[in-house]
Amino acid sequence: MLRDAIAVAALLAGGPDLVAARLEPTVTTTVPTTTASVAACAIISSSWAAQIKTTATPTVAAALAYECLNSVPLHKDAAIELVDSIEPYLEWQSDAAYKADPPENYFYPGYDMYSNLAKVKSNLQANEYANEYTFQSDLYNTVVGPGHDGHFIFYPDALTKAFKWRRQRSLVSISEDGKAMPVIKLYEDVVSSPGTASAVKLINGIHAAQYVEDTINAATYNQDVDAAYNSMFYKASMSAAAGGLTGYFAGGGRISLIYQGPNTTFTFENGTVLSLENKAAVVGNMTGVVDGDSFYSAFCVPKKATAASSSTPVTSNNAPVPGYPKPVIATSDGIVSGYYLTGEGLEDVAVIVLLAFESNSPAEFQAVCQDFFAEAVAAGKTKLVIDFQANGGGYILQGYDFFRQLFPNVQQDGFSRWKGNDAYIAVSHIFSDEVADLDPFTSSDANKIGDYETWFNYRYDLNLTNDKFLTFDDKFIPHVFKDTPYTAIMRWNLTDPLTTTNNTFGMGIEISGYGKLANISQPFAAENIVMLYDGVCASTCTLASEMLRIQGGVKSVAFGGRPIEGPIQGVGGVKGAQILSFQDILTYTQRAASLTKDPKKLAEFARYSDLPIRRSTAASVNVRDQILRYNVNDGLPAQFVAENSDCRLYWQAPMITDVSEIWKAAAHAAFNGAECAYGNIASSTYKRVSSVKTNNRPAMTRQRTSELIDRAVQPPIHSERWLAVHLQKANPY
Repeated sequence: MLRDAIAVAALLAGGPDLVAARLEPTVTTTVPTTTASVAACAIISSSWAAQIKTTATPTVAAALAYECLNSVPLHKDAAIELVDSIEPYLEWQSDAAYKADPPENYFYPGYDMYSNLAKVKSNLQANEYANEYTFQSDLYNTVVGPGHDGHFIFYPDALTKAFKWRRQRSLVSISEDGKAMPVIKLYEDVVSSPGTASAVKLINGIHAAQYVEDTINAATYNQDVDAAYNSMFYKASMSAAAGGLTGYFAGGGRISLIYQGPNTTFTFENGTVLSLENKAAVVGNMTGVVDGDSFYSAFCVPKKATAASSSTPVTSNNAPVPGYPKPVIATSDGIVSGYYLTGEGLEDVAVIVLLAFESNSPAEFQAVCQDFFAEAVAAGKTKLVIDFQANGGGYILQGYDFFRQLFPNVQQDGFSRWKGNDAYIAVSHIFSDEVADLDPFTSSDANKIGDYETWFNYRYDLNLTNDKFLTFDDKFIPHVFKDTPYTAIMRWNLTDPLTTTNNTFGMGIEISGYGKLANISQPFAAENIVMLYDGVCASTCTLASEMLRIQGGVKSVAFGGRPIEGPIQGVGGVKGAQILSFQDILTYTQRAASLTKDPKKLAEFARYSDLPIRRSTAASVNVRDQILRYNVNDGLPAQFVAENSDCRLYWQAPMITDVSEIWKAAAHAAFNGAECAYGNIASSTYKRVSSVKTNNRPAMTRQRTSELIDRAVQPPIHSERWLAVHLQKANPY
């Protein structure tokens, strides 16, 4: 039965019992056991109560937490109700048909999320699950995990509200000389003793690289296997972007919801062995949790839904980016920072780091980029490294603006489409009819303006040729690919001030290349720009990257990847063009339901409830496909298009503690002819569609645009509906 298969898999995760002493001192612990008279959940609750007084996140043995989870009884009827409630939301997943039948050159196997969801339901009906944990694990592992999609997620309550799995060591992937295949070492060893750190040969008895790959592939938010592999290792960029995260092998990411066994055993090339107990971070309030029944009551009984909170800007401490050198300029939250390189052949190279496209202030984000480019050019910098490492996305139009700052006279494609599921088309009919006579620029009805300024209104967006849609059918008549109806190709209308400059409905900034910023100068020649990746470029980052590569002709360098010869992709994250949470979809369907009396439409909207929202910690779908110019006719989403970087490089030991070494290596490969581990930027076949010549100019005194922004004044607090329109980022955790 299924319960037996899950139990066997859990046992195998621990690997063989490799017990040996390592040469250097280590601390090895044993897995605690429980007796029949003492429940695992009660032990954890007691330990949590003692630790929480002095520790922000208490930890316990992973095996103990696993035992607690397996004591949680299955509530069959509630589980079936949950599965049924998820189904209508999955119908919004725009590329589901392609996930079921991907192109031959797509690495991950196809899977049918709808069939798998139905299988989970049939397993429930047939009493195949031993407890709540095995049910939710199967739901997560078979419906969500195989999607490899940073916008598609459902985090069930039992898996996420109480525990997150952790390991006691982090890994790095480094080449000894930049040419040899990378090997795996412990991050802690490389930092403390880089000259003597031994490579890891086996993890739990399995070849180290294979173990890492197999582990992350079970549930990664990356669509590319090399990007997924990279995410398992420590990188300064990930640590800076994700609050100190040291790689998903140690903790975090989607695999932190999958039990990895009671311990992890490392066998090193020098013959030593290190075995460490795996941990569970106790992230839930364990008050009153003494057994499986009380666990279910605490974490799995749906609580009354609360009103969605608005986005509140985070107060910045003006600290520099952790682990990075002092910048020339940076946003107050450290999301954007600029640097100048030093060293032979690098005197004219500037580096801009974008940890995300979401910052506390879109205006400051834009202004800091403007200031840095202007000051770099004035200081004689003619070359630019764009560091996209660990960039998981952010505000969509911030990505558009960044591209147009670098290429103000180049029209971006920005092609996308929606899946025409029944609810989407029903909402579109209702909203389009509602605002038929509305002038959004003179109306005082905020709700109607909000409905007008959405993709559901056929008058919103532009078509493939940057013209307006004239009728409902122009935009929404089905375009069928893989037996799935899709909308027409659409593009953002960046001349609409309600989308751009308006602070209530828009970004609150003029997009570069438009309006008052229509005549700005291009700061760098295309051939003098290089994009730097670690594979983790997702969501809005992919949109900006595609524009820079396709419309700008910018070259790229990608680091890392599996220890296999050949090219790797730089943009390894989700390439979808829009994410909506389940709550967003529910809000739109409820709004539409309040505006119609059509029984058929009301019946469709009645399928949506807040149950899956209350029974999860995160739930979202990718609702809009990005379509590259090469695939407008065949309809293949960008998510399934392989786009290898021009140059592949390997990390080396000095790069683990000095991020500037990564920048220098990328710059030398891009501008000074340094050899790549694979590929060659000089022979890149990408067409350069724009070129400028920049002369060295004397440094000049100018007031920074970013200094004109009053940082004491907080940016507007945006509604959840505003975020649904403008915010797009991968959900990796």
